[in-house]
Amino acid sequence: MELRETSNVFPAGTDSWQRADSFAALALFLGTALVVIWQNFRLGVLWDLSYILENAHRISLGDAPYRDFPFPYAPITFLIQAGIIKLTGHAYFHHVIYSALAGGAATIISWRILLNVLRGEVRSARLVAFLLTAPLMVLGVYCIYPHPFYDPDCTIFILVGMLLLQRLDSRGVTAFSAFFCGAVLVVPLFVKQNTGLFFLASTAAAIAVLIGTDAWRGRRVVGYLWIGAGAASLLAVALLLIHTFAGLRNYWHWTFQFAAQRRAPGFRDMFEQFQNNTLPLWIASVAAGGILALFVSRRVNCALH
Repeated sequence: MELRETSNVFPAGTDSWQRADSFAALALFLGTALVVIWQNFRLGVLWDLSYILENAHRISLGDAPYRDFPFPYAPITFLIQAGIIKLTGHAYFHHVIYSALAGGAATIISWRILLNVLRGEVRSARLVAFLLTAPLMVLGVYCIYPHPFYDPDCTIFILVGMLLLQRLDSRGVTAFSAFFCGAVLVVPLFVKQNTGLFFLASTAAAIAVLIGTDAWRGRRVVGYLWIGAGAASLLAVALLLIHTFAGLRNYWHWTFQFAAQRRAPGFRDMFEQFQNNTLPLWIASVAAGGILALFVSRRVNCALH
């Protein structure tokens, strides 16, 4: 990955925003947001919602999680909700608005990621991407469970990281864009430990493979190094803040040791479900479905071209 002097010089139409994109984005955003609001009027998962808001309320009053009360979760979702409480007061609908806005944003980001994947591969990529993304208006990250929660928030930050990685590839790499992208890749770790850690580890492994491949081919890898610098910098800043306000030992105990001990099942329990006679049949069915999907996708691709 080579650095370029500018990041806004790229072929017209490859990553540009067209007039039709504004209508598509508005439709996807409003459709998702309205479904989230509608779900909140008809559904209330009170235990999960109260857990988020009760802890956010304590944080808004000045209590530090991990230090002042037990807290086996990553902090960002709770800090966001505490900020909403601090700025706008105690009103449930403010958190509904947050969920609607976040859900709509996630659908738009998913659409842009899909458009980047399809562009140049199929005819009418914008239309195909919109149609494939449209189901997220009722199945998006906040559409099924419509209250503030760390799983949807973590997914949103993962989507942002994926989009930034795509933009580095399509727009070219500058030191700032690569550094910023690397910093964003760390954020999911502090939204949800297990999902964020797996995302960061898998992304780091993929970048390490790319560094090795490009170095073997004699290409410059300084762009990847800037991504790593951004990730390392944000990780260091986050750990410093945690140490200052809550203590790193407290954070490690509650979010990793305690959470793994009390919430993660043992290996025997996790693999027990695979000890059945029908498993080979299910594996064969999944393999057959994958082969069929690959065959159909090739036929559709040929037809679109």
